[in-house]
Amino acid sequence: MFSNSNWIKPRVLALVWALVLLGIAGVFGYQCTTKGALPIETNILALLPDNQQDKVAQQAFDNIANTMSDKVVFVVSQTQGDSKKLIEAVDQFNEELVALPMFDSVTATISPEQQQAWGKFYFPARAQLLTAQQTQQLEHAPEQQVQKVLHALYNPFSGVTGGELENDPFLLFRDYLSGLTQSSGNVQVENGYLIAKHDDKEYVVITADLSGSSYQLSLQQQLPQLLSLESKISKTFSVDIQHTGVIFYAAHGTESAKGEISTIGLGSLIGIIVLVFLVYRSTLPLALALLSISTGLACAYVLTIALFGSIHLFSLVFGASLIGVSIDYAFHFLTDRLHAGKKWNSVMGIQQLFPAITLGLITSLIGYLGMLIAPFPGLQQLSLFSAIGLTAAYFTVVCWYPVLASKPNQYNQIPMQRALSQWLLVWQQPLIRLVLPLSLLIAASFGVYMAKYDDDIRQLQALPHALQQQEREIKAITGVGGSQQLLLVRDSSEEGLLQKLETISTKLDKRNDFGGYQSISRYVPSQKRQQENYQLVKHLYQQQSEYYQSVIQQKTALDFSQQYQPLTIDGFLASPISDTVGFLWLGKIDDVFASVITFNQEVNSTELQAFAADNHITYLNKAEEISRLFADYRHRITELLLFAYAAIFLLLLPRYKMKQAFLIVLPPFIAGCAGLAVTVLTGVPLNLFNLLALMLILGIGIDYTLFFAEQNKQSDDSHKESTLLAISLSALTTILSFGLLALSETQAIHSFGITVLTGIIVAWLLAPLSQQNKESKGHIHTLSEKRDAS
Repeated sequence: MFSNSNWIKPRVLALVWALVLLGIAGVFGYQCTTKGALPIETNILALLPDNQQDKVAQQAFDNIANTMSDKVVFVVSQTQGDSKKLIEAVDQFNEELVALPMFDSVTATISPEQQQAWGKFYFPARAQLLTAQQTQQLEHAPEQQVQKVLHALYNPFSGVTGGELENDPFLLFRDYLSGLTQSSGNVQVENGYLIAKHDDKEYVVITADLSGSSYQLSLQQQLPQLLSLESKISKTFSVDIQHTGVIFYAAHGTESAKGEISTIGLGSLIGIIVLVFLVYRSTLPLALALLSISTGLACAYVLTIALFGSIHLFSLVFGASLIGVSIDYAFHFLTDRLHAGKKWNSVMGIQQLFPAITLGLITSLIGYLGMLIAPFPGLQQLSLFSAIGLTAAYFTVVCWYPVLASKPNQYNQIPMQRALSQWLLVWQQPLIRLVLPLSLLIAASFGVYMAKYDDDIRQLQALPHALQQQEREIKAITGVGGSQQLLLVRDSSEEGLLQKLETISTKLDKRNDFGGYQSISRYVPSQKRQQENYQLVKHLYQQQSEYYQSVIQQKTALDFSQQYQPLTIDGFLASPISDTVGFLWLGKIDDVFASVITFNQEVNSTELQAFAADNHITYLNKAEEISRLFADYRHRITELLLFAYAAIFLLLLPRYKMKQAFLIVLPPFIAGCAGLAVTVLTGVPLNLFNLLALMLILGIGIDYTLFFAEQNKQSDDSHKESTLLAISLSALTTILSFGLLALSETQAIHSFGITVLTGIIVAWLLAPLSQQNKESKGHIHTLSEKRDAS
């Protein structure tokens, strides 16, 4: 590679790397001044890819996500039969919720003006508004509408006034308004409060809009204050308060991620400190080790934000495990320094180490950057974060270590040299070299054959049972749930879209298994439907006027004077009554008008897909879409993994030849199979992340075999003990960092951790396979003498 004559002077290299880091520090300073707070992203949706093939579908999902994710629903119920106390609790709770800065608005009561807003908007167009039941009645039995009016007049609880009867003689409008509220689940307005009755119990529903995103750390940090308020109200008024909202899940995920980062990062750091002191017994190696770690993490953090604009907590959880990998090169340098004793020459040391750590970096980057193929922003970010961190740690060792560690180590005895020599002797036995790898491969292959895969995207998020239980109960109480299933309807014109929505709604009404749904056509009929309704109402007046006059005993004949006043989408969206359902209308996107239909509860996915296909509309479910992508890219990454092994094998051929290159690649391959097999045996289903773990096992595990292979090119066999020591230290820190991922509450990370933990252990175990097999007795005798002398 490089000889003494053309190796760049250490101080020059150190200065160049210092200037590079100074530039990165400048970028960090710029980020602090322009971005303010640390740009850490907690939104789990930010990990997922946009739908690049269908912009309309992506906007539909964004509309739903933005509308639903920033809302919180509270349900207050009485523990004793005192409804007056329940209302007092709601009023007090509402007053204190409004005072909290985390909410923009809180809705506990509906004012008379708000209730009247619906009537004011629709009343001028009342002659064009009919429910489906009213339409059928006016078409087939219009005289029955007269009898309904008569019954209402003689019902003391109907509330029909003379003014209402004068403006709406057939009482069609009140039935239409009543029909609009039927799709709102079990919630009704009583005395200005949103009341839901479930299982013979009365509940008051309060909704609140957050003052920002559910994923803002500043809002999540205010949740303890909210929970304290709930507890105070519950105790004071003897009521139960339940809540649901994305912010509670987001906050749990944030706290969980922070805890995992602390556990992994701190655990790895403590492990490294202990190992460095036990092996090197000096503060300088510890300082150097911490220098390469901190440089790698700092560069990864700054450059990732520069490339992506923010960094996701999910990346930081995985990135924390980078500590155990970035120190590998430092261990090899420091162990060589320890082994050389007083003969240490830092320039010669880095020259001897350079080929191995450079090839190790390249192969590791192949493993990390292989994750770029997945179209998931989170995985791409993680891939670059790890690659940048590892590269920065590499340059820190190459450029700074020869200057900072130019003096020999004070303590120069290789720890456990006898045990290391014995372990190397074991691997000189032909039976061990054949039986152990073959046995592991057969056992691992059986485990992989039994594997089952689960590509559900929900594995990315830890969902606490208590929050899920509250959400289920609130759905049952209100009759409205947050289903992620959508029907996307499109047409070339606004009128055509409304007509198509009406046709779809008619078909949905006939499906009892789909439950309640929301469609904008319920609130704004098409112009065609309005015209038809107008004619039906006009004919009703013309045909039933005399009969109405005789039955109701009205002195004056009915006069139909209502003018046609079309309702429009624009008018509806401009009205405050559209606040709760306006998001259903997507408007014009790329020369197409679009709208979505949402469902109040989870619907059988297969049946809904079939319904959408039959009606030539699009079925959307982001979770299912991403899960299908997971399955697709799981297959692609399997192919990429095989390609990576082939590429590394070809890369090694010129330097190591066929047999040696095969023995370098074989251990990480067996280790990857073993990692999958053990994960399967623990009962955890496999997914995309387990295959990504195989990429890392390849990238990290091949470092171990490479360093042994490099020692075959050196005449000093005693150097193999220091190589084994460095590899063992590297494996221990990697096992510690990645193994701690197995403790994660998030199933995908937990599964990833198990696979990597097992794979690295097996990779370390089989690493000596790449050393040359010296079968001569003289060589074994020489090793034995050296071992005894030590």
